[in-house]
Amino acid sequence: MTGANTETYFPQAKANKSERSWSREDQFFRLWISPVIGEKPLKKISPLDLERIKKNLADAGRTPRTIHYCLAAIRQVLNLARTLNLFEGDNPVSKVKKPFIDNRRLRFLNIDEANLLLNNSKEKSQNLYNMSLISLHCGLRAGEIFNLIWSDVDIDRGILFLRDPKGKRGRAAFMTNEVKEIFRGLMRGNNQDLVFPDRKGNKIKEISNAFNRAVEEVGLNAGVLDRRYKVCFHTLRHTFASWLVENGTDLYTVKELLGHSTLSMTERYSHLGENTLQTAVLNLEKSLNNMDRGGKMSLIRQA
Repeated sequence: MTGANTETYFPQAKANKSERSWSREDQFFRLWISPVIGEKPLKKISPLDLERIKKNLADAGRTPRTIHYCLAAIRQVLNLARTLNLFEGDNPVSKVKKPFIDNRRLRFLNIDEANLLLNNSKEKSQNLYNMSLISLHCGLRAGEIFNLIWSDVDIDRGILFLRDPKGKRGRAAFMTNEVKEIFRGLMRGNNQDLVFPDRKGNKIKEISNAFNRAVEEVGLNAGVLDRRYKVCFHTLRHTFASWLVENGTDLYTVKELLGHSTLSMTERYSHLGENTLQTAVLNLEKSLNNMDRGGKMSLIRQA
């Protein structure tokens, strides 16, 4: 296992992942994975070995999310080894039950909080502000913003074309007027040029730490211990969806705008539409009363 990791997987991870991601994976291998399966040939690694790694992590007080990350790192190494014909057969990680984690983001911002965060972000970086506003107004994931090239941007029609995003199917996102102004203010490159490259012209791998500093400075995470309620960049996309539902948008439309593969992924927002549903019934009641007073047939049978 050690050779497959150090000679093939890790150099690739270091080249393609953010420093934080590959550093975390390196730590997993040194502290948790190598002590159990580091000296084992790939074909000898069994689900029982992985259960030992799970138990060691759990006994040490590591969270279910950390266990997920660790198993995912092993899975990626074995998948790469299989691609390179260094390993055959089923990936043993697929036979190991993952601990349940509820990592759904539950926090969304109100208008005042969003404006505070945007204003602080703008003070730190115009680029950070631009990406934050696009996520908030269009519901884009950070990775979808990083992947944008100029051929994806149609300012006249107000459309962003998202190619092969996380959901594995392309979709369109629709600009607000503020988002249109952002793109009009940028120097347009060639069709295949990235809209938001890093300082070296390469694709950005993760959002700047300046965003987290902005969150802290405006106090959005003050006293918040549950990570599901902590504000992060993804909160902007979550806020976009939440605002839509609160304004009466049906869940199917929200699903399509977010690029969710199934409606069940969007149903977390259903409770936000309760006021809309209640208003619909009250409006129906008002209509029935008006019909009755107007001498027309009431839909309610009179006793």
